[in-house]
Amino acid sequence: MNVLVVDDDEMVRYVLSEKLGEAGFSVTTAHNGLLAVELFHDTVFDAVLLDLKMPGMDGIETLKELSKHDPGIPVIMVTGFGDIATAVEAIKLGAYDFVEKPPQLSRIMVTLRRAIEKAALEREVRDLGKSVEESIALKQAYQKLRELDQVKTTFLTSVSHELRTPLTSIIGYAEVSRKKLKKWMAEDINNSDKIGQLGENLETIILESEKLAGMIESILDLTAMEAGTAEWKWDAIPIKEVIEDAAAIFSPIMKEKGIEFVVVFENDLPSIMGDRYRFSKVVKQILSNAVNFTDQGRVVCSTKRVNNDLFLTVSDTGIGIDPSRHLVIFEKFSQIGDALTEKPKGVGLGLPISRLIVEYHGGSITVESEPGKGSVFTVMLPVVEGNNI
Repeated sequence: MNVLVVDDDEMVRYVLSEKLGEAGFSVTTAHNGLLAVELFHDTVFDAVLLDLKMPGMDGIETLKELSKHDPGIPVIMVTGFGDIATAVEAIKLGAYDFVEKPPQLSRIMVTLRRAIEKAALEREVRDLGKSVEESIALKQAYQKLRELDQVKTTFLTSVSHELRTPLTSIIGYAEVSRKKLKKWMAEDINNSDKIGQLGENLETIILESEKLAGMIESILDLTAMEAGTAEWKWDAIPIKEVIEDAAAIFSPIMKEKGIEFVVVFENDLPSIMGDRYRFSKVVKQILSNAVNFTDQGRVVCSTKRVNNDLFLTVSDTGIGIDPSRHLVIFEKFSQIGDALTEKPKGVGLGLPISRLIVEYHGGSITVESEPGKGSVFTVMLPVVEGNNI
């Protein structure tokens, strides 16, 4: 993905060039609008990050010139807080979106990927060779779907925030009540059975409430990552330690189900840079799927390095996934079980969140599977040279 960064601030150009390069983008920089227009004559770009306020040819004028050369190029305006009104005007002139200064890198990357994806889809529509009317209808339908998806996301975020506070209170009061019941059981032996039943009811309330709270956190985490507002803590991740921690959680469950659980580490595993907490969620999610959809046989978790990439693989002998659903399961609210069993598990956000996390780390997550033949999930991540864990 070839990106043009246009900004008169040398530091902004340097930071964006370095960080976008680390994320897999090919970056060309220009310090003013005139140079940007010149570069457009010789190079094909997938997207443009364009500073709104520049000396000489400003962002609005540059946008108009770039649009003349390539009307379909997605342009993202970079603006100060006080220039938002002008940025909105730029969107009316054809800009895809705007981001505020100082630029938040996670938001920029998400916005860039969405802009490039949208432009690619629009090119596909044009390349279909349909009539003008059909192309417009397809574009309108696509835009309507995007609007509906945004409405759904906004609704889910709002509802999730509204539910989280009362749910936290429910869990808190239930915990307090459970502790009091235990104390009363010890003091009132004659009514211990009745009190014990109340305790079991409270236990169910707490477990189900915590499950719902987890779903709410997943929705909020997903929407934050999609919007580019999620907070990431970047550091060297001890891969072996993360996998061992996750294995310790699922090992007793697999033992209880009679499933053989094998964990294999390659010697001198290299480092990966990223957010340990979120990467551990990916590992736990894949192992959780293996446990939930495997009733007999074995689950194998292995890691190895191939050239400059680290591969984490989890294979199982479970029910498997139809090839037609290999991509669908990574979409929001799609559950592995809804095509394979009558009892889908969870809300269908675990794998979509895992995909976003892995892609944010510059990697990929794939699945190989057939019904009745188990599944193999593979996470690929770039390594950091000169540091083994």
